[in-house]
Parts: sequence; C-alpha cells; structure tokens
Amino acid sequence: MNGESGVLGAQVSGAQAPLIRPVPPGPQAGLTCGLADPVGVDEPSPRLSWNARLAEEAAVTLRAEGREVWRSSVPAGSHLVDVPDDLLAPLTPYTWSVDGHAAGAFTTGLRAGGGWDAPWLAGDPRAAVSLRGSFTSRPGRVWLAATALGVYRALLNGVRLGEEELAPGWTDYGHRVRYRLLELTRLLVPGENELELWLAPGWYAGHVAGGGPGRYGDRPAVSAQVLVRDGAGVRRVCATGAAWTRHDLGRPRADLIMGETVQTPFPQGGAAEPVGVPGVLVEADPAPPVRVIGTVPAVCVTEPAPGVQVADFGRNVVGRVRLRVDAPGPVRIVVRHGEELTATGRLYTDNLRTADQCDEFLLGPGRHEVEPAFTLHGFRYAEITGFPGALTPDDLEAVLLSSAMAVTGSLTVSDPAVRQLVANIGASADGNLVGVPTDCPQRDERTGWTADISVFGSTLSFLRHTQAFLSGWVTSLIDGQRADGAVPHVAPVLPEYGYDSPVWSDALVEVPWLLWRRYGDDRTLRRAYDPMRRWAAYCLAQAEDGVRPGRALGDWLAPGTVETPRNLIATAALARSLRLIAHAAGVLGEPHAAEYAEASARVSGAFRRAFLDGPRLRTETQTGYAVALAWDLVAPEDRAASARALAELVRADGHRLMTGFVGTPLLLPVLSETGHHDLACRIFNQEGYPSWRYQLRAGATTMWERWDAWHHRHGLQTPAMNSFNHYAYGCVGDWMFRHVAGLGDDPRGTGGGFGELLLRPGPVPLLRQAHARYASASGTVESGWRAGPGGVQFTFAVPEGVSARAVLPVRGAWDGMTVNGTFLMGLNEQLPVTRLAGGGCALSLPPGRWSFTAPSAATAHLLQEWDDLGS
Repeated sequence: MNGESGVLGAQVSGAQAPLIRPVPPGPQAGLTCGLADPVGVDEPSPRLSWNARLAEEAAVTLRAEGREVWRSSVPAGSHLVDVPDDLLAPLTPYTWSVDGHAAGAFTTGLRAGGGWDAPWLAGDPRAAVSLRGSFTSRPGRVWLAATALGVYRALLNGVRLGEEELAPGWTDYGHRVRYRLLELTRLLVPGENELELWLAPGWYAGHVAGGGPGRYGDRPAVSAQVLVRDGAGVRRVCATGAAWTRHDLGRPRADLIMGETVQTPFPQGGAAEPVGVPGVLVEADPAPPVRVIGTVPAVCVTEPAPGVQVADFGRNVVGRVRLRVDAPGPVRIVVRHGEELTATGRLYTDNLRTADQCDEFLLGPGRHEVEPAFTLHGFRYAEITGFPGALTPDDLEAVLLSSAMAVTGSLTVSDPAVRQLVANIGASADGNLVGVPTDCPQRDERTGWTADISVFGSTLSFLRHTQAFLSGWVTSLIDGQRADGAVPHVAPVLPEYGYDSPVWSDALVEVPWLLWRRYGDDRTLRRAYDPMRRWAAYCLAQAEDGVRPGRALGDWLAPGTVETPRNLIATAALARSLRLIAHAAGVLGEPHAAEYAEASARVSGAFRRAFLDGPRLRTETQTGYAVALAWDLVAPEDRAASARALAELVRADGHRLMTGFVGTPLLLPVLSETGHHDLACRIFNQEGYPSWRYQLRAGATTMWERWDAWHHRHGLQTPAMNSFNHYAYGCVGDWMFRHVAGLGDDPRGTGGGFGELLLRPGPVPLLRQAHARYASASGTVESGWRAGPGGVQFTFAVPEGVSARAVLPVRGAWDGMTVNGTFLMGLNEQLPVTRLAGGGCALSLPPGRWSFTAPSAATAHLLQEWDDLGS
C-alpha cells in the first residue's frame, strides 16, 4: 500500500522466507488414522497407512510391549490396512511394521464403551483460573485424560504437560467434546503429585463470531482423570472433584478474541465448584493438536506518537506477542494488534469490528518474559504503550499457532513474485487452521466457513496432510445439519450464519470426496454418505423442473457489474453434488449409484434448457462459463464453442478475472483444460486490479478476502468486511500444481489414494522453471519443467504401483526429443506415444524418474509466448 490510500505498508522486496517448511527426503511412514504415531486412538478398528504402494505382497505385524498381537498379509498395491475390531486394549502403546517398507506406533485411548464419567469443575466466565488436585504415585504406566468446555492447559508439579495450545479446540458442544491423552509416568515424583489445570472461557463461554460471551454456556468447565495401567488392568487413581481447590491465575481477562490480561496472581485459594454437565459426549480427538509452529522476530519499531511504539513483524501472522521487559518499577503495558497502519503510522483496527485483540501486562519490577496463553490474534503490527523505555526488535517476537499438520508438498518457481505468492498461500493456510478451518483470524468472525475450505481444500491438501484435520471438521459439519437435510454455512454450526447456500453447503459432499481421492479415506466418505443423501433430497425437493432456486451468497465478492445468476450457480452445484454422490455410492458399494447419476443427468439437462442457448450462456459471465464447463453441464458437442465463448469474454475483460469465491477456483483450470492455457497465463500474470500480482505489488504477505481489500484509488475497502488473511483465493495453488508444474491426479478416475496420476506441465510466460513435489498417499510424486535456449526439459517421478499419464505440450517433429538421454523415437515399444488432436503428445509412464528434453523446434511456440508476454 502507499500514502495515497491513507494506509502505510511495506512493499515486496523479494520473496519472504516461506512458512511452508521443506518436504523431508524419503517417504513418510507410520501414518495411523491420518496422524504420525498418535496417542489416544479410540477407533475400534484403527487404520494403518503408509505413503507407498506395495510392489508385492507383504506382512503387517502389530506388537505390544515387544509381543506380537496380530499379523496379516496385505496384497500388492496396498497402502493401508485395518486392524480388526476389538483386538486392542485401552491405554496401550503399540508398534507396527510392514516388512521392509514402513514402521509406526500408536497408543490406544480409553476405549470405554460406557462413556466419560469424570466429574466436571466450573471455571470463571471471564478469567482463567487454576484448578488443583493431588494423587499418590503408583507403579505402572500413568496417563492423564482431560477435556474442557472451554480451553485448558495441564501441569504436573508445576511443569507444563505437552505442547498443545487451546485444548481441546472448538466443537459443536451440543453434540460432542474431545479429550486428549498425556502420559505422566516419567514425570511423577515419589509420594504426592500435584495436577493443575488452567481453565479459560475459550470458544465455549467467551466471545465467538461477533456475538457476546457465553454463546454455549455461562461458565467454562473442565474434567480430567488420572489412570494407571498395570498387570491388573486400568484403574483410575485421581479425577476432578469436590476435593480439588481453585486458585487465582493472575489472568483476570482471558478471551479468545478480545484478549488477555496477565498480572501477579493473588495467593489465596478456595474450594473448586463441581458442576453438572449432562449429556455431553466425550470422545478422543482424531485431529492434530494446535501447537506453536514457529516464531517471527520484529523487523523494526517506530514511534508514531509520544509513548506509542509500533512493532512491525514484516508479515501477517496468527498467534500472540511474546514480550521481554526489564521493568524498573511497576508497569502497565498494553499490546494492541492489527493488520495495517493508518497514514499517521498508528494501528488500523476498524476492520476488526468488535474484536479488541488487546493484551495487557501488569508487571512488578524486574526482568520478565511474558505472553498470553488463552487468546489468539491475527496481525502484522503490534502497537505498544506503557513499555519502559525505547522498544527494540530484540524485545519481542510473534509466536505462531496452527494445527500441527505434516508438510506434504512444495512448489518452486523461478519468479520471485510467484514464490512470494506460494509463501502467502502457505501463511494464510497456517493462520486459518487453528482447530477448525476458519475464514479469517483477526476480526470477530473466525468461523468455519464451508465454501472457503471447499474451494481451498485441494490446494491445502497438496501442502499439508489434511486427512485427520478435515475428517474431524466434517464431523462438526454433519453435527450441524438440520433434520430436514439443510447444511449450515459454518461448522461448528452457528444458526444465525444460515443454511442452504449452493457451493457453501455442498462442502458436505466436496470435502469427503476430496479425502477419498487424496487418501483413500472411505471411512469419512461412509460417515458422510447418508447426510449427503439427505442434503440431495432437500435440494431436489426445492428444484422446479430441475432448476434449483438461487439462494444466499452467489459468486461471493466477484468484481464487475454483471452478476452470475444465483439459480445458475445453485443448479450447477446440485448437478455436481449428485454426480459425486453417485461416485461415492460406487466406491462404498451402495445401491444408489444409478439413481444419483440419473438425477445428475436430469438436473444437467434442466441447466442447459434454463441457462444456455446452444453453447452460449444467456447471461454471460466468466463464472457462469467456468461452472458450466468445469462441472460438465455443457453438451459434449457444444463444449469447444462454450470454451471459445469464455475465451472471448476473458479477452473482452482485458485478460482480467471477474470471478468470486465460486468462479475463481474453476476459471484458470477450465481455460487450461480447454485449449486456452495462454489466456489462463495472461490472467495469472496480470498485475492490474483484480489479480494475484496486484495484491503482491501492494505488499501482501497473506491472501486477501477481497480482490480490492486495498485499492490504489479508493484505499481500504469497507471495514465491515475486509480481511487481509483469507485463504480462499489461494485456490490458485491447485492450478499451479496441476497446470503449471503439471502434478495432479487424473480427473477421469474415481479411485482413492492418489493412485492415478495426470502429469501435464504447462509452461507459463514470465517463468523459466517450475517444479512440484508431493508426498502422496501412494508415494512421492514429482513433476516440473525448465526452459532454456535449446528447448524445454520436463522431469517426472512416478512411485511404484501408481499409474501415470503424461501429457507434454510439444508440437511438430519430435525427432530430437530424448528420454533419460535416449531418443524417444527409439523407444516406441517401451513408451508408445499418442499424438493429441489439439497439439502435444500423451504417453503412459511406468514407475521411476523420467527426464524428457524437447528441442526448440518442438517448443518454439512456448518460447514465443514467453517473449510476447514478457515484453
């Protein structure tokens, strides 16, 4: 941003150090139920998985304390196996191995069919408090199982247990709350041990989504039990109850959204208050915990007004500020957080709405290192008052929080601006994955919007191992479904945010299908299948002659003056969901596949009658054509003409996108897949508004909610809805993986686990190199290209047991093309090549590493396009 906008911001000067951590070499083994070596597995039949397809039959062995408890053979091509039901004991560590391939471990949870029976203790509606109990050390392995309506932190003898933040996260409390398991065995001291639970309001009793506090309950509550497993079985030796005491924690204000006050606690304590919590289902948490994923130092400090100091962390982050203070006497330090600055250098907070994002530290004399424990902020800048003396960058740092998902993908390119874009996508992903997939981390909303994760899910699942995280969120989405089948816009559900918006509510179908395609997760697909059918029935009942009425949000935040008809989007989304439900029925062996395929065809026909005149839309918008083509709603004989109509529209719009949340994830892929990759590249390389590079030129370090969150003419958008950290438009990452670097699964397939590849590199003008790597459920896949004066080199890596179809964008005579140093023409029998009607060639690749070098005679058209756009 610049001074003309009334807002100050740093310009991009080279790519920031990405938050996307590099992918470790070699395959990741030991993934159990979607997590690496998890503790607290209550699944009756845990699934053991490894990211490689077996080349031949192998034995899987399960052991407990060195003793074999189960052995089974798995066939060639497998990448997972299910442990039989009721084989496992509670609170038991297990190790497992696939002979010669993978090894892992997991620990079972309570596995208690009778439910959770530990008493609950009440907290404070505003403050964080300490609840304490004691127990005598016992021989055996000792475990703590804890949960809360609110958020908690556990300590044993004054030492913090584990690394989880904001446990146990946010769920639909009317349906369930989740517990975590922590082992205490090696931390116990002889005799009495003190267990301490810090409890704060969190999502349960604090501010949520712009409303006041106490959305779910007036006060938070915590429940915990200490269990010992020895030769006699499992015994409970301690639980929260009336004998516990309650103490001041020195945190009289501890709100997730508003902020936290930290001061010296009062020494006196009193009796804890037991509280009844009827009918709450407590289950093991299947998702990765929220943890500190890193720290970011301040890059500079300014003083825009006397006594007001502003620290700039150089990027938009999510977490909290850790402050180091050398106080000569009592001090009151206030830290306010925001994403932007005003023209005077002060903190801009209008876009936060009612979220204070304000922390306060009341400290005595001496050296201190302090930070909040139960709040979360989205910010780039921290405005600090009351600090004794001049603040330096060494006095503070940002502590970043996110759900701890394994990094699975990387995307490297030659252009620093595109590298910055990749980093921005990763930063927005990390910042909006704190327990649930949120829309934004800074204002008072911070809810699990369905469309955002639906459109971004594929990109995210390249970058992170999302299976356990998204599967857990799907449970919250199902919990929020109404009895009539309507699906909410946010999960956990907040009824005032509404139900029944096409694309938003269709996340109930899209996300489980994504998990099947990426990970072979038929369990989430099975769990969502009946809710999907209820959603389909709800939508079909509303449709008139196959056309579903337009509802709610449409192509949210699309620029331009022509709106895509909402009933067009609604009907297209219904046809798409019906087709996916038909595929899901086939995967699950359900008898409804033909029924839903026929319903999808019927709605597709209604779409054509209502919205198309032959190949052209009656109301022509980029989004309208994108959904019609992406979701196969155009008659096959009209497909090429519809794609040309979209291309004409893009050219008429000055090679700028005019799409919002619905159209943006589809536009570039549709252009690339219908012979207009050059137009997709022109949109991607656009530097004017609206575009991704426009955000980069304005200094963005995360993705924006709106294309014009800041505009060079009118400055900041309306503060009522303007987030500078929203991952939805990061959906372009999927196009970059699939259509730039060329790495993706084959859209013609319906199999699970990323076992059918389509490697289709699409060189982009202004780039000279792109390479993608993805540790998939079936093994590590690579695809990329590098351009030089003599031609283009394409490189691929295909794992064992995976089918791969490669499509190369070459033309003309291929006599000079080589494969791994050998002329392609001499390998016709081993690598038969199919010439494609639209140009290029296709061939099936066996497992291995492949390098194709195409001479300039076959790639001159690509180089010419670079010259045209690069001038």
